[in-house]
Amino acid sequence: MNQVTKFDGTHEDLIHDVAFNYYGNRLATCSSDQKIKIWDYNEGEGIWESNISFKAHSCAVLKTSWAHPEYGQVLASCSFDRSVIVWEESYHDAVKKWTPVATLRDGNGTVQDVEFAPNHLGLRLAIVAADGLVKIYEAMDVTSLAHWTMIDSFPVGEGPSKDEEGNHCLSWSTSKFTSQMMVVGCAKDHVAKIFRQDHNNKWQACEVLGGHGGVVHDVSWAPNMGRSYNLIATACKDGHVRIFKLTDDSQGGALTGGWSRKMFNVTCIADFADHNAEVWRVEWNVTGTILSSSGDDGKVRLWKATYTGDWKCMSVVSAEEGPNAFQR
Repeated sequence: MNQVTKFDGTHEDLIHDVAFNYYGNRLATCSSDQKIKIWDYNEGEGIWESNISFKAHSCAVLKTSWAHPEYGQVLASCSFDRSVIVWEESYHDAVKKWTPVATLRDGNGTVQDVEFAPNHLGLRLAIVAADGLVKIYEAMDVTSLAHWTMIDSFPVGEGPSKDEEGNHCLSWSTSKFTSQMMVVGCAKDHVAKIFRQDHNNKWQACEVLGGHGGVVHDVSWAPNMGRSYNLIATACKDGHVRIFKLTDDSQGGALTGGWSRKMFNVTCIADFADHNAEVWRVEWNVTGTILSSSGDDGKVRLWKATYTGDWKCMSVVSAEEGPNAFQR
């Protein structure tokens, strides 16, 4: 990376999330002003242009997620108003418009994270709310997105978490060659857990990603891209970015009920405190080779492994203007 493109987000309040689409040429921003804005990249001029802005929820919008483009231009958002809304781009009188095609309501708390599943699983959507319950919905007819069926739900912790540290987050594994898996940040338990389906297709907690000194704010499962191991990154309230390496355990293991399955050996291979402040987001690039992190220090840091396997900070992007806005 050798350039930073800055633009005014034009929101009227705090921006909670920025989500790129599959191709990286569109992005969605959401804010406490209850709005979602869609931006398109103008390659000719090298700038991001606002496509449309619309009120999405009755409270602050916390997260957005793009569906795979084979399903069209589809976006999901979640909010403090305890709902998830699925949006679809359409044309009316040659004008682009984002229409709410389905509303999924969760009466037990703020919906804190939402993410579409990998496209090989179909058009599925996972959400997690403040009560610590993950729910998975599926669009049974991808040509009509008005009807979504809840096909699974499971708790991630020991009972509900209703205090200010009741933060949950999730990320799907994108691998096509394993059973369905996701990693979930488990509120004030200060851990992340890997969940997968057993032989009865019930989601079970398996490996634990520990060592955190605070609430896990975000988790991100790296695209596999043919590696023999998996990588998961976490962002933590204790100011640390951690990268965990998951390798197959040849000894296997067993859950209650006699279900035997291959376990992962979990190793924390990187632990950085460079932000010196709470870290809120981590995200991998499309090949799972570069990790970005952002925190309360107002900086985005990019991390990459060296040829010896050591993870190093390759560049820092600052929110401040001036000659030091981008550092290598």
